Amino acid sequence: MKKIGIITISRTNNYGAELQAYSTQKKLRLIGYDAELIDYVYYKHKRHIESPASRPDINFQKSDRVKHFFLYRMVSPVVEDFGSLFIKKISLRKKNFHNFHRKNTKFSNEYRKYEDLKKAQLEYDVIVAGSDQIWNPSAGTSLAPYFLDFVPKSTKKISFASSFGVSKIDEEYYQLYKKYIDNLDAIAVREDDGVDLVKEIAGREAKRVLDPTLLMSKEEWMEVIVGNSCVAHLKANPYIIIYMLHESETLINIANYLKEKLGLKVIMLTKRAYSNKSYSGIEIIEYAGPAEYIELFMSASFVLTNSFHGTAFATNFNVPFFAILNPERKNNSRMINFLKMTRLEDRIVWEDIKEMSLLDKYFECNFIEANKILDAEKKSSVAFLKEHLG
Repeated sequence: MKKIGIITISRTNNYGAELQAYSTQKKLRLIGYDAELIDYVYYKHKRHIESPASRPDINFQKSDRVKHFFLYRMVSPVVEDFGSLFIKKISLRKKNFHNFHRKNTKFSNEYRKYEDLKKAQLEYDVIVAGSDQIWNPSAGTSLAPYFLDFVPKSTKKISFASSFGVSKIDEEYYQLYKKYIDNLDAIAVREDDGVDLVKEIAGREAKRVLDPTLLMSKEEWMEVIVGNSCVAHLKANPYIIIYMLHESETLINIANYLKEKLGLKVIMLTKRAYSNKSYSGIEIIEYAGPAEYIELFMSASFVLTNSFHGTAFATNFNVPFFAILNPERKNNSRMINFLKMTRLEDRIVWEDIKEMSLLDKYFECNFIEANKILDAEKKSSVAFLKEHLG
């Protein structure tokens, strides 16, 4: 059985990052490979050690570096370590994230410094640069690890569902990106913009594939749900689930409108366990881990979100949803492209909506066409993996 190493973003207390990392590994194992995550500690994690080799290779302002140091080396550790000693919701959320990895994720040895990863004797047949925005020029760290610069020339190197996180890159960085892209033997990205950027920068062909969370069926995702979980009691009555990456008054107004029209309670999953705004009549869940996130999405009667992964899981689980988009944000293309691909553009609601009654005819959602499209896309994405992993 071939052994596959995956490098991506993980252990960041972020639902999307943890679930995409898990699903990449899990899908590879399901199709017959011995896959594990290479535990290179991401620069936002308190255990990451910055060194000359891991400093940003894209122009990064000194003020940004100071801000990152203050946030990730001082504030976050205080909240995570000391806050969890005194605040139950922080402690429980931390425990739920830890338990998710302990039960579901296979990690390699930990590498806190990039130099340590470069010196490691990694025994993999293929190494995969995984999903998430690992090639984002705004990252406060070197992109070299995520273009597999540490991998020996004798080991095959591919990317799968990797993302630049942007639709354009400053031309002054084309030479750097070309050097990195040329290090890869095969390239798959998760957005059409990524396909275009790879072609424009390096003259290489890249295949667009699904985000790895969409490669797993609802039944396969059910395996991560914990019996007698801390959110099981929330499912006693039908509910609307809210997941906001960005504050949205419109999203809250829609939630209250649907609450009255559909007679459902409203639950809001938060992206952190502290400093969350409360809303009248909405129950806030701050302690959920990745498994609880899946459980609450899977059992919901309706989803309201401005998150890509919130939209993806609602679609995958066939839960009616609205994706609320702000026309002023520059990163809407990912969600719009996904909803166009699945023929679900009617699920988009723009922030400037004036009349809520316009939503009434969209309370139900037909997923028949979307399911057929996703099935075909899954097969195509898995075919890429099998072709290039051997």
